[in-house]
Amino acid sequence: MLKDFVSNAAILIATFSIMGVVLKDKPFKTNSPLSSKLYWGLCFGVLGNVLMSFSIQINSNTIADLRHLAIVIAATFGGYIPALIAAILIAAGRIILFGINESSLLGAIGAILTGIFCGAISNLNMARTLKAFLMNLIGLVFVSIIFIIRVENLQILKEVLMMHYLISLIGGFLAYHFFVFVINSYEAQNQLKHSLIKLKETEERFRLIAEYSSDMITMHNENTEYNYISPAVKEIIHFEYPELLGKKMEMFIHPDDISQTIEMFQKALEQGAANSTYRYRTKMGGFVWIESALKSVHFEEDGSKKVIIVSRNITERKITEQKLQEANELLNRLSYMDGLTGISNRRYFDETLLKEWSNSCSTHSPLTLIMFDIDYFKKYNDTYGHLNGDFCLQSISQAINNQINVNSNYTFCRYGGEEFALILPSTGIIEAEKMAKHIKGTIENLRIPHISSDIADIITLSIGIASVLPNNSVKPQELIQMADEALYLSKTKGRNTISVSHLSVEGL
Repeated sequence: MLKDFVSNAAILIATFSIMGVVLKDKPFKTNSPLSSKLYWGLCFGVLGNVLMSFSIQINSNTIADLRHLAIVIAATFGGYIPALIAAILIAAGRIILFGINESSLLGAIGAILTGIFCGAISNLNMARTLKAFLMNLIGLVFVSIIFIIRVENLQILKEVLMMHYLISLIGGFLAYHFFVFVINSYEAQNQLKHSLIKLKETEERFRLIAEYSSDMITMHNENTEYNYISPAVKEIIHFEYPELLGKKMEMFIHPDDISQTIEMFQKALEQGAANSTYRYRTKMGGFVWIESALKSVHFEEDGSKKVIIVSRNITERKITEQKLQEANELLNRLSYMDGLTGISNRRYFDETLLKEWSNSCSTHSPLTLIMFDIDYFKKYNDTYGHLNGDFCLQSISQAINNQINVNSNYTFCRYGGEEFALILPSTGIIEAEKMAKHIKGTIENLRIPHISSDIADIITLSIGIASVLPNNSVKPQELIQMADEALYLSKTKGRNTISVSHLSVEGL
């Protein structure tokens, strides 16, 4: 069942890329034209029907899938109209694809209600991320009601709801942020496209006058002084011809760009050609980004060299590139972040451990690993519910993260489930034990109730510590295994305790 839900989520996210390509020229916002909203609403409706085609069969007439997320994303970004269109198409598809029966009618009603409620939430004045989360919960509520009505087997009902909530919340989070990335990326591409079109139109306008060019053409002597400036100078940097003539180019270049620009100028003199990108001060006092092609010309009459520079304003392109870079950086950060707790994830742990292992081999310093998990966490979830379980994980993660010195080189990660790991470079067992005791005390001070625990009435931790002096004959996996064995030892000793791998102590 988990595999089927994950496949449903993968289809959802993958389809966003296709939709972004197909509708890249149709912006999707709450203030987008009605035609754009109609197209996007239709696409999300089709997506919902695709998800139903890959649904999980619960019983003869009851299915489970993530179709409600298509309505949620449509409402989050486009508002009421695309949400309602998507909901209607999904409701119709539920009946057409699976026949008229009680389950189909309930599913259709649930889709329509989800569209109505999500459309209403889209008009609220709150952060878009929060809206998406609330809409997701609304959709899950309607799904839960339908399952409660249609699924009589309590064990199956419990498993379906647990999986549905888990994948919907995680998949919804990933789908939302991936769709943000898709929308931002294509907006940036459209802006770049429009900028290029605008530049082309500008060039065509100036070509009508033979002696003018849309690019700024300047000629300089070997001392970088202006000998000639084309009339386009007024369009690009707002100076008049006499205001630059005889003055050195570096007088108008941003201080941070002078060195590399002069270097390119000398390269053009010596090698014949060069290219440079830099910020140029305009007459109004601000700076614009300039892209220049430099070419040296030899004058036989007096044996001198001149440098002809063809320059254009690329400020809009630079802004677009910056937005794309920021979007890529956001995606990269998300790939290393645990979606539930907000701390680093297992992928980041694996990469950091390899990096620190290599550093410790070079510096011949110890590398210590603390692994711990929450005692009787399954019983906690069974007693308090998975939402409270998620909140418990978040509280513990933030409490420990706040205790780690931001200036330290320690790395705190969620290793998996209720298990966490802390990498401590250049740290021995004694310091690690102090840190472990501090972590243990920090969590106990939170006083999170746990009436189902066999050892305490609050949340407690079992902790394992391992430390080695890395070398080429030892692998990082051995350190993980040692820490895991120490953690297991803490559990066998009754939990709520700290254990140290004996092998690690001998290794030190």
